[in-house]
Amino acid sequence: MSFKVFIPQELVDTWVTSDKIDIAGEMLTFRTGGISLRVVPGCYFDHVSGGSDEGPKLLGRAKTKAAVNALGAETYLNSVIVGETAYDVVVGLIAKPIDSACTRQAVASAIAEAGR
Repeated sequence: MSFKVFIPQELVDTWVTSDKIDIAGEMLTFRTGGISLRVVPGCYFDHVSGGSDEGPKLLGRAKTKAAVNALGAETYLNSVIVGETAYDVVVGLIAKPIDSACTRQAVASAIAEAGR
């Protein structure tokens, strides 16, 4: 089963400073439980701050940085403009388990164990 999880950068920073995870390159590993995730930069489209989401339909979705760039979007800090629509986004990482047998429940448990 293949699935992806969005992890806000603020949460990743908290985990790093409290030694809950290790990050090396594209690999994030939870110290408790040893679950490893492949991560890439991305963002979660939190809400529309100008224009309409009718065309892009990105609201409530997480996209990799590469996918956002492929849309021809302009990005600045926590804002992304796609065409005539401006979004406020949450910057973070999009993660996928390394082990194909890893379940959503196992990842959710690792996240809960690391704390919020």
